[in-house]
Amino acid sequence: MRKLYFLFMIFATAFTANAQVVISQVYGGGGNAGTTYKSDFVELFNRGSTPEDLTDYVLQYATAAGNFGTHKAYLPNDIIQPGAYYLVQLATGANGTVDLDADFIPTGTQAFNMSATDFKIALTSNDVTVTSPTDSNVIDFVGVGSANMYEGTAAMPALTKDKAAFRNGDGCEDTDDNSEDFTTGVPSPRNSQTPVNICATSLTKNDIEGLNVFPNPVDDILFITSKNNLEKNIKLFDMTGKKVIDSKMNSEINISSLKAGIYVAKITEMGKTATRKIIVK
Repeated sequence: MRKLYFLFMIFATAFTANAQVVISQVYGGGGNAGTTYKSDFVELFNRGSTPEDLTDYVLQYATAAGNFGTHKAYLPNDIIQPGAYYLVQLATGANGTVDLDADFIPTGTQAFNMSATDFKIALTSNDVTVTSPTDSNVIDFVGVGSANMYEGTAAMPALTKDKAAFRNGDGCEDTDDNSEDFTTGVPSPRNSQTPVNICATSLTKNDIEGLNVFPNPVDDILFITSKNNLEKNIKLFDMTGKKVIDSKMNSEINISSLKAGIYVAKITEMGKTATRKIIVK
């Protein structure tokens, strides 16, 4: 029997499921005198259970009291795997000592400069200019400090050149209230190479009636049964977000070729889905 090992802590506190891709960290003090990082940045996080395509996604920025429309960064056709982070580098200043290891660096006016203290930023599904946090194209919205728009009851507290805004639960918490979901802390940008953080809510989803996945932990044969016991598609992802199995089956699948560790299974039957944490030993 191969030795069971754990690469990462996979369960975070369960929170209300809202947006799948969220803004998990944002920092506007990059390049200021006395700072560590040379550039502003926005960090995204996939808190869901399936890969997310960033095609057509846009970051839109406005000052605390200003209107959206001038500052937009168009994201590339990249994929964010479940539990993965994605780092977008924005304006670079004259100071700071550390370059970002960003997944995407927009050019020209798209690399906009953010305030170090008070602002608002939105992640949108297209480039239609934001007018409200509740616009139909708004995927996520963060109001900081004296921002005149925000999700929920209030904006999160103002930042400083040495503080970033962090979404709680390492990105998992999303109650649609900026004042509750975010806290300040020393900037710590994460990117697609950072160990994944699978949110608990994304591992407990189950739309398949009578689903049973066993044994777990498993050595070689994994059984997946349901009330209807129809053909299922099973996709297994390792903790880097890489898909290691994509197969159709009725009730069992041989996973003996996999290394020991933790995997995330996405199971689909008749258009209904479920996700499970699978431990291979």
